[in-house]
Amino acid sequence: MPSVTPYTIAVPNEQLQQLNRKLENATFPDELDASGWDMGVPLDEIKRLVTVWRDSFDWRAQEHRLNEQFKHVSIKVGVDGFGELDIHAVHHRSENPKAIPLLFIHGWPGSFLEATKLIPLLAKDEEDGPLFDIVVPSLPNFGFSQGVNRRGFGLAQLRRIRQALIPIPQNISPSTNLNPAIQGGDWGSMIARSISQYYPEHTQAIHLNFVPVIPPYPWRSPYQFIKSLLSVPFSAKDRGFIARSLGYFTRGNAYMKVQETRPQTLGYGLHDSPVGLLAWIYDKMHSWSDEYPWTDEEILTWVSVYYFSTAGPMASTRIYYEASAPKRYDGEGDSEGEKLQKADSRYISLQQVLGARAPQNVRFAVAQFAEELVMFPMAWYRSIGNVVRETEYDHGGHFAAWEVPESLAADLKAFLGKDGPAYGAVADRDGY
Repeated sequence: MPSVTPYTIAVPNEQLQQLNRKLENATFPDELDASGWDMGVPLDEIKRLVTVWRDSFDWRAQEHRLNEQFKHVSIKVGVDGFGELDIHAVHHRSENPKAIPLLFIHGWPGSFLEATKLIPLLAKDEEDGPLFDIVVPSLPNFGFSQGVNRRGFGLAQLRRIRQALIPIPQNISPSTNLNPAIQGGDWGSMIARSISQYYPEHTQAIHLNFVPVIPPYPWRSPYQFIKSLLSVPFSAKDRGFIARSLGYFTRGNAYMKVQETRPQTLGYGLHDSPVGLLAWIYDKMHSWSDEYPWTDEEILTWVSVYYFSTAGPMASTRIYYEASAPKRYDGEGDSEGEKLQKADSRYISLQQVLGARAPQNVRFAVAQFAEELVMFPMAWYRSIGNVVRETEYDHGGHFAAWEVPESLAADLKAFLGKDGPAYGAVADRDGY
């Protein structure tokens, strides 16, 4: 069982001083007239945010708030081939012994911060509603978790970390359940699906708010293709979903191509320049949300978590590379055949996750928000496994837990509560 110890966020003064020096010496490029957001974050917006970051933003106040409002822990987790890693996590322990264990997995450019709006809503003691024990780990290479400085740490290793995190609720709460539910968006969705495919006995209820799928091509899935034909012609809404996804894949995912092919080159700018990091992350916060009114404090807190992260801000981009690079294994002294065999056991690609179906005992809920990056007809999502709840929302974007936490919390409760389709899949208990 992994060891769990208390953790306090405490950025060294030297890092704060270094940040201020860099912001004081920042220089800026020019921009074309009236370019707005078409070419990226507008110059005036970046200059204004840099001034706020330098002159008035109070990281210590945010640090104090996070430490006071939430319980932070550090978990030592062993991962084959990578030794023990120190994983930071936020843990909310319900005092109700019948609370549902829930693992919230973030993505990029998110962090554990995304769950901090959701936790109070899931902790409310509502009549006849479920309560939750919530664990929110910072993924390795993100936030205040340890970085990994060896190649090959990808989805296969992340799903093993999830297995090692299972005992956390019992270790520091009265819960006795071994099969927590999972909520995931962005990479959290991919990691959750990978877990469901390889460890279905440990994960039987998964709630997703970002669900990329491979379209039901006739040569890949004849049965699913025939089923999809029955719904043709698609509704105007379905056609809009497909058009939106095509727009993302043709014009909106350049960042992904860079991060999955040349993360090291990009990393020099992200690591050395807080202005570059701010622009890279804020561009996505703005363009991937549903007109959410980001405050300066929110923007700068999100970016500061990356800037002050244990592994440095560029480490988080490696997940893209590791999930898309060819199979490989760096074992010294092994033959080429041995290397290939070990690579097969240690590597899983994003395409493998997208193309696989979870066993029937795993129940999924899909919540599709109006301005998500990738959207498809709801019927296509059924290719991931046993989807027992499907909900569409007319507001909210990629950062649903932050933008519309009330909607996401309500959907989770409806999925896992007494009258929900996943009731009993998580808790070995009699009611709530």
